[in-house]
Amino acid sequence: MPDQKNKLSLFDACGMAIGGMVGGGIFAVLGEAVITAGNATFISLGLGGLLALVTGLVYAKLTVEFDEPGGVFVFIEHITGVRFAGTVSWFLILGYVFTISLYAYTFGAYGGRLLGFGSDANFWLGSGVVIFITILNLTGVKESGISEDILVYTKIIILASLIGLGFFMVEPGQILPVLNEGLGNTIQATALVFVAYEGFQLLTYDYNTIENHKENLPKAVIISITAVLFIYILIAFVLTGSLGAQVIAEHKETVLAMLAEPILGQFGIVIVLVAAVFSTASAILATIFAVSRLAKRIAEDGQLPHQLTDKESSGVPVFFSILLAVSAIIIQFFGNLEQITTYSSLVFLFVFSVVNIMGHKHKVFSGWKKVLPPLGSLGCASAMGILIYKIYTTNLNTLYVIGGIFLVILICREAYIWLHSKYKGATST
Repeated sequence: MPDQKNKLSLFDACGMAIGGMVGGGIFAVLGEAVITAGNATFISLGLGGLLALVTGLVYAKLTVEFDEPGGVFVFIEHITGVRFAGTVSWFLILGYVFTISLYAYTFGAYGGRLLGFGSDANFWLGSGVVIFITILNLTGVKESGISEDILVYTKIIILASLIGLGFFMVEPGQILPVLNEGLGNTIQATALVFVAYEGFQLLTYDYNTIENHKENLPKAVIISITAVLFIYILIAFVLTGSLGAQVIAEHKETVLAMLAEPILGQFGIVIVLVAAVFSTASAILATIFAVSRLAKRIAEDGQLPHQLTDKESSGVPVFFSILLAVSAIIIQFFGNLEQITTYSSLVFLFVFSVVNIMGHKHKVFSGWKKVLPPLGSLGCASAMGILIYKIYTTNLNTLYVIGGIFLVILICREAYIWLHSKYKGATST
């Protein structure tokens, strides 16, 4: 248990959650969202934010109820048992691998443009930052609370400035019709970009480090998701209202940088590029550290091979961190931005749907609020189905790859359960 003076204030906790979401989310997925939903992107991001808010409330309630860090694994372990908790957590770890890969991909795109490299250098820049940050984690280098607050709130100031300046460039004729890509694509985009909201989970892993956590965790979740929801909506509105479709399509991987060009010129582009590079690097650092702690928690209950987490350096499991980094680099090499975004969102929609079911099962709300967990679960499951249908109709091979990855995870998980139970049986006789 950390000393009181080292605990995170409500301000710090909000900064952590906002940083976890904005850190890579808006820089990574905005271009894909606009390509899919067009002018209605702000509606897609708004719907995704509402779904995240419901899920975040369930997360906060369950964390406070069980009064311990660990997130999804702890919820499910207490409610349905450790075996199912371990299985869902394996998929959650997979989601984080995709997310790290997404941030690395985005870092490479923005970093390559900032340095004037061609697109061929993007993979090497993205891989390099994953390796570098993994080494930082293993050598005990972490962001301090103060530096994290500075980074997060500087990003917010930059995004708020873009929104304010961008409103002067919005052309009513360009933002209309709002549903120019159709209602179906608007809903598809909601599912596609859901990964942009997953970062609030980091608070559940740091639950014990939050000052007055039983009160401040729910407050931080509500404040951070609501703030990010409005930032995303306004950024998307300004972007689609001020930039033409051709510009967005040509620069979809670094589209946010183009928003600053009409008013601030090349200087504005550089500011956004620098912010994106620091944001995605910071998001990778926070995610790798958080997943490493999650892995240690899962391994403590025998639901992950202890060999991956036994050897530590500066409190971080060495072999698990290396496996995480290698997996993220491999995914970045073989996947494009749309595929990585899709995979990430699918996993988190699945996990969040399960969490909402756990919230309903555990009766975390009373009165009219009892409908929130079922609505959250239905919303996440529906979005997941819509996303799968989109992949089925547009790129069947991608669906086969996704199905193959999920099947491999399940097979590995069942094999581990069998081997682990056999080993435990052998050692107990």
